[in-house]
Amino acid sequence: MVTIPRVASPGTSQNRAWLGHVILVAVPLVLLALLWAFVRADPAPGISVSNGPYTDEAWDVINARNLVLLGRWSTDDWNLHLVNVPFSAIQAAVFTVAGVGIAQARYVSIAATVITMLALGFGLRRRLGLEAALLATAAYGGSTLVLFYGRLAFLEPTVAMWLTLGGLLTLRARDVRSGRWGLLAGVALALAIGTKPSAAVAVVGVLSGLAVVGHRPGPVRRWVVAAATVIGVAGVAWIALIGLPNLAAVRTDLRIWPSEPILSSLGGILHEVVTFPTRSDGFFVLAAPILVTGVGGLVLAVRARGSMPPELLGLFAATTGWLILGLGLLSVAPYRPNRYEVPMLPALAIMSGIGLWALGTLAGSWSLLRMRAVASVLVLVLVAPGLVSYAQWMRAATYRLPDIQAAVAAAIPAGSVVQGLIAPAFALQAPVVTIVSRPPTQVNPGDLYAMRGVRWYVGADGSAPQWAALHPEAWAARSTVLCARWGSENDCVWHLP
Repeated sequence: MVTIPRVASPGTSQNRAWLGHVILVAVPLVLLALLWAFVRADPAPGISVSNGPYTDEAWDVINARNLVLLGRWSTDDWNLHLVNVPFSAIQAAVFTVAGVGIAQARYVSIAATVITMLALGFGLRRRLGLEAALLATAAYGGSTLVLFYGRLAFLEPTVAMWLTLGGLLTLRARDVRSGRWGLLAGVALALAIGTKPSAAVAVVGVLSGLAVVGHRPGPVRRWVVAAATVIGVAGVAWIALIGLPNLAAVRTDLRIWPSEPILSSLGGILHEVVTFPTRSDGFFVLAAPILVTGVGGLVLAVRARGSMPPELLGLFAATTGWLILGLGLLSVAPYRPNRYEVPMLPALAIMSGIGLWALGTLAGSWSLLRMRAVASVLVLVLVAPGLVSYAQWMRAATYRLPDIQAAVAAAIPAGSVVQGLIAPAFALQAPVVTIVSRPPTQVNPGDLYAMRGVRWYVGADGSAPQWAALHPEAWAARSTVLCARWGSENDCVWHLP
């Protein structure tokens, strides 16, 4: 096996191994401290053109919250728990133990981010050496997008974790028990798809990449077949147990997701691909450091592929497939807020680590000291932009949402029905039914005042629900409970007779 050149006496190898473990644990713990210290802080403005940071956190966890506070997953047409089963199950468990609130909802993403870093460090160290493993860990954890979304209750950090765990297990594809490792990888990759179905594209990239370079050896075939079998069985189980019994609800969930006319004309597809860098919601700027080292690592790895041990070549191919298909899907999707790229960042981090390994292989005469110097400089370059941005966000941080949630929970009686796009965010802690009505998509349509007994409405100051015109007297008699700045709007909670 080729590793980064190093000079060590037998008497110091055990101490170096121990020190390496400490470093690979310490770096994720530092990130844990940074994210945990500001877990209650509101999302920083201006990071995405999407309003998702102010709506989607609550939308993603509302079904788990329903289960804990109301005793049932579903109260209306909003049933995303059916299509993000692992995420909702974990959120429900956290809410059961720690209580319901925005901070508790964010624990899942913080834990997923830290686990991803630990997996990168310990998963890569044996094959790439400490320096390359540390570089990959820092590349991911120090990314500006990870520092932003890694403490918010979104699906993407959890998807990134499952993809990382499954992707790194390709290193075991040539083991004697490769089939068992493939089964384990299949579980992780199936959980990634279960958390966000679009992850299936990246999963296909991982399996295809490994299959292309290792299609002949029996162990690799067993790994791929085992992983694909688990994923297939999980898919069939979901269809039989969840999809078909809840077909109408799943169809409504599909309307909740943004409409993505990906299969357009060839000219349209080419236009989306060509304009991807300029219409990526700032991804190419926010992720510039890890993009540069990831692409540089890819180039170096191609040059050094003849020196790669077979298991590392498999990881390289799987990661390449992950990136090509994952980013390929995003490049042709018209709607692509930058959080969608978070599951691609572990692949770029892995490629960065492989690139440093390749650099050490190509420059075989380099001393260990020089290699560590290069790694140290790269780590600083990778983490500096993200840490500077994070410091700026937290220095100007507000903590409105936890206070709003506490005030709404105190003001609205249990069992009430609350409507509004941000009703799940404002009323997250209250044991009330929260209805997100989106008329263009026919999600929770109709006269909800009469049909569902809505007597509380949350919306932008000056806005009104569609049914207000049907009940003008009741709407005119509304009273304002509270108003607060949230995102780019001043939002209010109104009570109707």
